[in-house]
Amino acid sequence: MRLRLFPKFVLVMLGISLVPLLLLGYKLLSIGQEGVRTAVQDLHKQIAYRIGNDFENYLNNIDGRLSLVAENMNKMDWENKQILLDSFLKTGEDINEISALDSSGRELIKILKPSAAKTEPLKSYGKDGNFKISASSQVKTAAFSDYGPEGAGTIVFYSPLNRNFVLRAEASINRLYQIVNSFAMGNTGFSIIVDTGGSPVVYPSDRIGTKNAAEIREWLIVKNAVASSAIGVRQYIDAYGHAQMGAYFPVRFNDRAIGSVIVRQSEAEANSNVHYMEKTALYLIVFFAAAVLIVAYFMSSQLSGPVLKLTGAAEIVARGDFSGTVHINSSDELKDLAETFNKMVKELKKYSDMQVEKIISEQKKTEAILFSIEDGMLMTDYSGRIQLANRKARSVLGLPDEASLEGRNLMDLIENPAVKDTINEISDNPEENFFRELEISRQQSKTVYKCFSLPVMTPGKKASIGKLIAIHDVTLEREIARIKDEFLHSITHDLRNPMGAIKGFVEFLLKEIPGPVTEAQKKILVSIDRASFRLLGMINNILDIAKMEAGKMELKFEETSVKEVASRALDLMESLVKRKNIRLVLDSAGNAVAPVDAGLIERVFMNLIGNAIKFTPENGSITLTLMENGEVITASVEDTGDGIPPEYLSKVFEKFEQVKGQKVGGTGLGLTICKYVVEAHLGRIWVESELGKGAKFSFTIPKNLAKNEHGKVVAGDTVKNENH
Repeated sequence: MRLRLFPKFVLVMLGISLVPLLLLGYKLLSIGQEGVRTAVQDLHKQIAYRIGNDFENYLNNIDGRLSLVAENMNKMDWENKQILLDSFLKTGEDINEISALDSSGRELIKILKPSAAKTEPLKSYGKDGNFKISASSQVKTAAFSDYGPEGAGTIVFYSPLNRNFVLRAEASINRLYQIVNSFAMGNTGFSIIVDTGGSPVVYPSDRIGTKNAAEIREWLIVKNAVASSAIGVRQYIDAYGHAQMGAYFPVRFNDRAIGSVIVRQSEAEANSNVHYMEKTALYLIVFFAAAVLIVAYFMSSQLSGPVLKLTGAAEIVARGDFSGTVHINSSDELKDLAETFNKMVKELKKYSDMQVEKIISEQKKTEAILFSIEDGMLMTDYSGRIQLANRKARSVLGLPDEASLEGRNLMDLIENPAVKDTINEISDNPEENFFRELEISRQQSKTVYKCFSLPVMTPGKKASIGKLIAIHDVTLEREIARIKDEFLHSITHDLRNPMGAIKGFVEFLLKEIPGPVTEAQKKILVSIDRASFRLLGMINNILDIAKMEAGKMELKFEETSVKEVASRALDLMESLVKRKNIRLVLDSAGNAVAPVDAGLIERVFMNLIGNAIKFTPENGSITLTLMENGEVITASVEDTGDGIPPEYLSKVFEKFEQVKGQKVGGTGLGLTICKYVVEAHLGRIWVESELGKGAKFSFTIPKNLAKNEHGKVVAGDTVKNENH
């Protein structure tokens, strides 16, 4: 598909502007999205850290006050210890109760918050794991206890007084709810505190609810927080298929984990700014893309418009119209190009006017010459349309006598089928030596024309622009040739009987039947015998050609080994070969059996071999080759002589034709006889030669020859078709 200039300009401008814009927008959007996500994660981490830090400060504050109480209790008696614990409880609103335990975990003293609804009996906490750690290791511990709905639950502290006593205090977790609720995160964000097992301690019941609180320990972020000892972030899909994200912060007391702060928010809400950014960026990209497209369209129009104008004007000029000009209203190189184009068109118009006058003048001269020639002349282009035809050509081809036939198809105007076939054949073979004879019968006469065609070449460039068909009247030449042949045949026929008698009497004398002859007389008789034999051979050749031309040569087909025929011909020529010390070679892979006239084929081999012996120098070689290619036998005789000049290659098979300057004698009929014999066998004969490199005569014979019921020689397949 051909892409025009305007869309090319648009595509190029879009490519150099819109593509980088889209890539840059995509890259900036990716960076912005990643930045916003990182900022959201940092915010979650910061909230988790601040809640966790406030939680640890709360624990450390209570621990500091307990440490002060424990230090003072070691210096007091039990009465004063009870007074100190009571004072501690009154000053600390977040402490629900405080007691002193012995080494077995049994309470010795217990002070409850004044607001307590009822008194509680002394208890034993010997089985409490945190008590055991504190009593045995003399370390402070803290853990969540009795937590449930919002506001319930406490933090239990164990602080050793000495090896025998441990101070126990229960602090309210209300302060933790205050800390957690002080940080808001949109509509779906919230914070919770879980213990070391992942159970929820502090959570917003309005967001989660008591029923759903049991699922908290199964949250993936809770599991990560319980297993981790450092702050972290997490994105995950909850049990309902919703994307969540958040952060966690492990809370420690006295280097021991007490729980974790969890911050969670739906990913959709957390990334709402990202979605807003994506939407805004998309709108901006679409806006700029539309702007780029509009600018590209107008700029491409400005660039391609003048070029398209020039193209249209050039097409008009190409059709031969030089009247148009191009006007481009710009101040760049395109305007210069248009002005240069207008100048060029003006010059072309001048040149065209001059050429038209010259062409008209030359055409008149050509027509005058053609119409004065007695031969028929007709010129066509390569599509068969008539360009020029003189009166003789119109008359012979039967063309209408209209004033102008120019541009009309030649084959459409010829009505005679024989004429049409002949003109078609020579038109398909515009060669110098290819011609066909056309015989046209009229009421009381018959005219023969020699027809051939040649390519019409342009001057200088040597480019072919059509064909010239020539039609030459050879009726008189053929009549003269016929009279000459009849005279020659008559003379030779009349000479044949006297020459036969002369040769018979010479043989009679050589046999000394009338009486003895001297040696001198015998030599004279032998010379007469040889001369008469040669003259009789010439006479026979002339008569044989006459028979062949008249179609009276009878072919006697029989299955014959062509190889044996060729070998027999070589044997007969052996004596001539030995005189010049020429090497004869027969190259044949098989017997090459075919139905042929063995005598005539042997005569072909004899003529070709004899011809080769004449032109092969002493110590040369002659090679006879036989090949079978499917249903065809190909034979060739190749010598190492001087070769044949190129201008004689197409003439050597004509009667009495010999290469000038070669002193070898002969009548010039041997190759003509070969041609008639091969063509009578439906074969083809030709010669290949280069000067100084010898000559190679080749001929082909079909292997399936036969005669049909009318006695005509045809190929075997043709016989089958005719019989069917």
